[in-house]
Formats: sequence, C-alpha cells, structure tokens
Amino acid sequence: MANDAGYRLYAMLKSTPELELIYKAKDFAKLTDYTARILKSSPYSAEGLISRFKAVGAPSWDWKAAFVGSDIDDAPPFDELSIVYRFDDANSQEQFLDISQKVRMAEPTADIRGAGAEISVGSTDGHWCPGQGRSATFGNRSDARRTVNANSLVQGGLDGENVNVVIIDQGLCKAAIDVKNWGGGLNWSGGVGSSITVGSAARTSHGMMIARSVLDLAPAAKLYDVPLIPDRIGSIDEFLRISSASSAQAVFKTILAHIDTLRTTPPWTGPWLLVNAWAIYDRATESPLGNYTENSALAHGFDHPLIQEVKTAVTDKNIDVIFAAGNCGEFCASRRCGGQDRGPKHSIWGANGIGEVITTGAVRADTTWVGYSSQGPGVGVHTLAQQKPDLSAPSDFCETTDAAVRNSGTSTSCAVVAGVVAALRSKPAWYQMHVTPEMMRQALIASARKTIGQGWNGRTGYGVVDASAAMAELP
Repeated sequence: MANDAGYRLYAMLKSTPELELIYKAKDFAKLTDYTARILKSSPYSAEGLISRFKAVGAPSWDWKAAFVGSDIDDAPPFDELSIVYRFDDANSQEQFLDISQKVRMAEPTADIRGAGAEISVGSTDGHWCPGQGRSATFGNRSDARRTVNANSLVQGGLDGENVNVVIIDQGLCKAAIDVKNWGGGLNWSGGVGSSITVGSAARTSHGMMIARSVLDLAPAAKLYDVPLIPDRIGSIDEFLRISSASSAQAVFKTILAHIDTLRTTPPWTGPWLLVNAWAIYDRATESPLGNYTENSALAHGFDHPLIQEVKTAVTDKNIDVIFAAGNCGEFCASRRCGGQDRGPKHSIWGANGIGEVITTGAVRADTTWVGYSSQGPGVGVHTLAQQKPDLSAPSDFCETTDAAVRNSGTSTSCAVVAGVVAALRSKPAWYQMHVTPEMMRQALIASARKTIGQGWNGRTGYGVVDASAAMAELP
C-alpha cells in the first residue's frame, strides 16, 4: 500500500563525476533522466520503466558535520549516492526493484548498488493509556535509578567519561546542555529554503527527554545531535525527505564515515553509541509491504539498504546501537499504530528488530510492564530476530525535582539503557576494542533482572536492565 506521497523507494547509485554534479544541484529532473539512461542500457534493458517514475529526493549529502573542535565541515565522499523515486504504480515500483536486484546479483559493480522501500519513521514518545492513573504514581527518577541499580555505576566511578553518544531524534537544545557534554552533531540542509541546525530544538523536545536520562546515568558523556525527526516542516514531500528510511540511512552512512575519521584522534578515541528512539508505526506507508519492515528485500539476495547500514555500524564499526522497541503493544497502542501493526509479532519492525542491536521495551519504575510497549516475538525472518525486545527499562516516571516533567514511552527506556551502556563503556577495560557490542548486549541480557519467568518473554525480553549485575557479568 502506498503512502499519501505515492509509491516510493530509494536506490543506491554508483557515484560518478556526472552524477555528483547533478546530485549537488539537487536537480531532480536530471536525476530522473540519469536513472532512465541507466535503465535503458545493458544489462538493465528496462525501457518499459522510462517515464513511469521520477526522482524526488537526494538525501546522501543532506547531513553536514558540525562537531565541536573538529575542522570537518562537509559530507564525506561516498562511492554510492541515494536517490528517492516516486512511481506511477506498484507494478513499476516492483519492476524497478526486481531488475535492479537481478542485475546486482549478476554484476556486483553495476550502476544500481541496492534498492529498498521508503517508509516514514516516528519518535517513540509516550501517550496516555485509559485507566493507567496519574503518571506520578509510577514513581520519579530516583525510583527509576533504584530499579536499574544506578548507584553501582557511581560507586564504580563509571560516569561516561570519554564516551560519545549520538542521539538520532527530534533534536537537542544546546542551551540546556552543559558545555562539557556538548559535542555538536549533524546539521540538516536538505530542504528547499529550510534547514535544521544542531542544538536548535526546544528545551522540551523529545530529544531532550532522551538526553536527560543518558546524562543522569552517564553525566560525563559527550552528546551529539542528529535531528532526524523534527516537527513537521513544509510539505509532505519535504517532511518525508528527512523523517524517512532513506534519510536514516544517510544519517548512518554519514555519521559512520565521520566516526572513522574522528576516533583516530583525541578527544574522540573513546567508545561510540548510536541511540534511536524511533520506530515504524504504520506499514501503510510502506511499498512493497514488508520490504523494509520484514527485510523481505533479502529474498532478492540483499538486505534493505538501511538494515545493512545499521548492521555495519555494529559488526564492522564496533559501535553500540540501541533502539526503542516501539509503542504498539496490544493493550494500549499509540493511535498512530496501524490496525494490523500491533502486539506480538506485529509491532517490532525493520532495524528495531535486528539481532545485532539492543532493543528496549518499557516497564514502570516498579518493573510492571506497560501495555503500549511493542511486543515480541519479532518478525523472525530474513535475519530479523525473533527474541525481541532484548530487555526493558523504566519509563513513565517524573523528574524527582519537578513532578510536571514526565519521561515516557519506550523512548525513555531506550535512553535509560543507553545511559547504562555509556556509563559501563567509560571503563577502559570495557572499551569496544575489548568488549564488542555483541559482548555488551549479551552481558546485559545475562544480567537482566527477571520479572516474568526465567527465560525470554515477549513483553520484557530477558528482563529489566541491571547496572550492578551487568558490571559483574562483564569481563
């Protein structure tokens, strides 16, 4: 089913001097013609597709480096560039995917290096559930800290020193973050007459809710802002250019390239984390259905491009990647969730369900599962894991110093786990060259506090994150 902007997908095209010139100018008509020439040529020979699609996005160079203390000021060079297309109909879209993947299987260096469905993403912020009572009854931050045994981090001198935390979210407020914790980030400049500067979000932004929990548990960590999901701007076309799978992939590709450069020199040589409190809510925005959410692109021999990029972050770049499970649990799903996109096996999709990432569900500060938290089992096909979420963490608690400031959704749980990981990573023996992301994930799983049975369950995963037990579990 197509979204309200038509049948969309994006493809990775081999970078050439001609393509780079057109791409830099964001000349979508010429990008359409350039792609048409590829499709006309051998081995594609797909003349029937000509005039049935047009380019509508070019996100690869939309994200510009703005790291404090670094002279990096531009997007890194890429050997492939992403182009978003809108098709006239589903058949044309399917034909493009089919021919591009078949050629790639036969000729890995062909002009079209990969393709996948475009889909919009949304932040996993909380919402009100009928009958859940006042959020204050679920406790405050002090209660949440006790639940995860946060004091053991303090006693162990683990405060996030030298740890770099990238928050891919709605944006951060630089004025509300101590200078010692501010690292800059990536500016977005992909809009027509609009852009988003790092640190320009409101103090009350969803991203700042994430930052609060990270810094509470890892107060010396350095934060980096990537505003992937801002408040809606301009037209639906412009909104989809930033809050979408293609833009998320561009973010991952860009930040990974910059991390490669940064981590070779101080002060960036420490561990890196990528925090993603966003998810898929409604698969009506995906065409073909399942191409990203179930990674059915793999049926053609290759992962969906975004899923492949996230896997690369963990397995090739040795970076911890933490995702929220989502807010589409069967008992109190967000109203944004699709009618068929709720509950067990129908609420943890795409990159959120990759086996390599840490996927977090939500419990209250008293460890009671909350009904909106997306449930496993996961999809369990095409390399997406079945035992998701991995674990859970507190959410729906207010600040100890201000009962009106609430932390909610699986976003908060994701941030709490990220804070615990950032704090643990500040011990040099537990840097990523010694303790890999998979070793860290397994340590958190093995040490999680059991609240529902002794094994894995679809609500809380392997249990509630326990910082003290994790410290004992790590080598």
